Amino acid sequence: MMIRSLLSIILAIQMSSIITAQQINRVIVSGIGGQHDVDVENAFLMGYSSYNGNAYTGDIILYENSLQASFDYAAANDYDLMIRSTTGVAYGITLAPSYPSVKLVMPVGSNSYIEAFSGDVINSPVVITGAGTDSNQTAYKLEFYSIDPISPNNASSYANGYIAGQLAFIANTLNCSFDSARTLARVNGSENGSWDIYNGFGTIEMAKIITDPLPVELSSFSSVIKGESIILKWETQTEINNYGFEVQRSNEKDEWSVLGFVKGNGSSNSPKSYSYWDEGIKLTGKYYYRLRQIDNDGTNTYSEILEVNIKLPNELELKQNYPNPFNPATTISFSLPQTGEVILKVYSALGEEVGTVTKGLLEAGEYSFSFNAEGLTSGIYIYRLRMGETTLTRKMLLLK
Repeated sequence: MMIRSLLSIILAIQMSSIITAQQINRVIVSGIGGQHDVDVENAFLMGYSSYNGNAYTGDIILYENSLQASFDYAAANDYDLMIRSTTGVAYGITLAPSYPSVKLVMPVGSNSYIEAFSGDVINSPVVITGAGTDSNQTAYKLEFYSIDPISPNNASSYANGYIAGQLAFIANTLNCSFDSARTLARVNGSENGSWDIYNGFGTIEMAKIITDPLPVELSSFSSVIKGESIILKWETQTEINNYGFEVQRSNEKDEWSVLGFVKGNGSSNSPKSYSYWDEGIKLTGKYYYRLRQIDNDGTNTYSEILEVNIKLPNELELKQNYPNPFNPATTISFSLPQTGEVILKVYSALGEEVGTVTKGLLEAGEYSFSFNAEGLTSGIYIYRLRMGETTLTRKMLLLK
């Protein structure tokens, strides 16, 4: 995976060109049989070799049977990829989650837009395909379209085989999973990473995928100060082979220390959110953070540097609890302009003490404590913060 920040910082990772063990090694063409399926197989082989002429060297068979029976056979015999030569995408989507080891590519529609699909393409476990030369001609709502390499009829079943071959070539050449190849094809499709209701993500742009670095957007990297912790939050738009993130911190942006590791989501077509708590820090001064993103193959790159500037509060402040009203727990926050002895207690409306939230010596900074009213009755309660000669009071409402 590579990270492209929305702050216009692009960090490129060159994808390895070394060909290792194939990710798609066993392929099954499932369908109606006969010459039709032979042609689908040929379309797959043509799609596979379309970039540089390298031929597919793995196993491929024809299997004339229902989709359910084909899935059972493929899973039992360790097939990696199934190319369905007929339509029925909705049924394929229903079955696919039960066979996670077998990737399914299926055609949708015809030149008269019969058998069109109306479901969720983006999150479909099935690669949904159609046919066309300059634009899709077979059905709306699909993932990719391509030429029909067998006939002049824009047959979606032949385009389906061709697309399956392209995706298999990407996976095997870049030594990535089929799902990663699929994500690469989406990001680098002829629709420039966007999905169109008629053209999907467009045609698969082989040269762009194989030769160019892949940008994956880190759409946000931010921080929140909570008590004695700094919470780092970040989000990715897509991920390819993302092993995870090493979180690093520095005081002067010169020497970096490793705080921890957050596991990635591997390959993903949708936004993913992450967070890391840097706990027990001094709540004053500047801190610098960065992410070292690591691929499954050990390749890594760094994010932009995030600066967190913690300023001491100007005055003693007791904030309104949240949530309010509450049941049974709420959070009480306050600000200390200097180090000192602090007592935070809760009282009933009649002035009876019902609990001590915190008591002791605290350094200057922002603090948040949880108060649990389990065992107390509904009503108005008063919480009181005392530091030195100063006392601050607020009310809160418990509703059970």
